[in-house]
Amino acid sequence: MALLAMEVDDMAARTTIPEPTETWTETLNVSRDRVLAAAQARRHGAAVLAHATAGRMVAAWTLDPAAVDPVTHLEQTHARGRRHLRRLLDQPHGAEVQSPMTNQLFDRLTQPADPTKRKEIDYTSIKSYTYTPRKPLRRVLDHALDHLNQIDQWHRWRRDGLVPTPTDGWAPSTVTLPEDRLPLTPTDLDAWLWRIDQAMRLLTQRAAALGQDELDWQPPDGGWPLRRVLHHVARSELLYAASFDEALPEDPAARYAEADARFSERLVASRATAGDETIVFPDPYGTFFMPREVVAGVLALERELVAQAT
Repeated sequence: MALLAMEVDDMAARTTIPEPTETWTETLNVSRDRVLAAAQARRHGAAVLAHATAGRMVAAWTLDPAAVDPVTHLEQTHARGRRHLRRLLDQPHGAEVQSPMTNQLFDRLTQPADPTKRKEIDYTSIKSYTYTPRKPLRRVLDHALDHLNQIDQWHRWRRDGLVPTPTDGWAPSTVTLPEDRLPLTPTDLDAWLWRIDQAMRLLTQRAAALGQDELDWQPPDGGWPLRRVLHHVARSELLYAASFDEALPEDPAARYAEADARFSERLVASRATAGDETIVFPDPYGTFFMPREVVAGVLALERELVAQAT
């Protein structure tokens, strides 16, 4: 999924985003104030805030600096994510938090690159989902296994021309299974972490054995190269694992304010990595962005949200 990628080129053609962080901040603040005004004055205000919150959170996640080497990114993220997963045991039975993401923003970020194949998205409603303490464990494990299998399928596709057979037997984050609502005991958590550790170890080992040509091979159907897949897995593990530790407030306006604060902090910090070729900024779907492109994406989304709410 590319962070508002379909908007960035259009935005660049119509709007010049000055480089200084201070100017970016001023421009973003103007957009923030328009979002807040639209949320107060129009009947779809709650939807405007929800999608704008999701957009600024995705921007904050994207600006979390990552190692350019996908294997290193996987290893570092698993170490961070595991600490979050350990703390799931601190959550009471029945705890549930709302994800910052909305289904509409997911659709936006995963639109085809071809403009003629994109669909119109209705931002006047909200479709979202929640996490229970057990769901992040399921998602981290299933996600790692799914993409471990993808490496082998891509290898056979490239070598033998054997088109992959979909093996999606997992349930996405938008689905809460009955087992996701079961109590999480220390014994349960230890067993989950053992399975997750083994899956991530196998994925990392398999990824480390890939050559540069294998990492960057472009599937004939326009699918993701494995380099992008691996950065996506690393990003996603942390987002799942930190769903409780980094949960937003419940109040819609407070959620947007917190998302804005986290994005602003990451945007300022990104200046310190300027010129560092060992650092990249992948969005949750493995596409690399420059900070100015992230800013352009946020502005494009919020402009469209305000327009639809009119």
